Amino acid sequence: MKERVPVKGVSFPLPTLNATRRLARLLSAHLAGNEVVLLSGELGAGKTTFTRFLAEALGIDPSWVSSPSFTLVQRYPPGKRGLAITHVDLYRLPEGSDLEPLGLHEILASPDLVVVEWPASAEQFWAESQRPLIRVAFTGIGRQRSASVEGLAMSQSKS
Repeated sequence: MKERVPVKGVSFPLPTLNATRRLARLLSAHLAGNEVVLLSGELGAGKTTFTRFLAEALGIDPSWVSSPSFTLVQRYPPGKRGLAITHVDLYRLPEGSDLEPLGLHEILASPDLVVVEWPASAEQFWAESQRPLIRVAFTGIGRQRSASVEGLAMSQSKS
């Protein structure tokens, strides 16, 4: 029998784009679709690239994925796995901003997988969402890049 066990603080080296693509595929294989994936890291750390690879792994056309920094929210229709992604980017919003106009309550009530870049300005909102949270923190640059993943529930055989 398999049990879903949350992963805490597993680090993945990401020296190449292919390594980032592999991490997105690994993550996608364990998604139920009701999660909120919170992506943090400096500008240029690879958050949007990771989202593009995640969409690709879910069978969504990766060319649709771009940084929603100016639109703040973009939705990509369901791919071959049947999961849609709502991509949120809160980079331009200062902490404590009114999130109501973004429709985040409606987004979290939808069946979409929610991927959030720059989630810190709404940290309490995510914690209260009642959805599983997966945190992916990107650090480093170039071949020294890595990502730490927390909260991903991975299947594990029960003994």
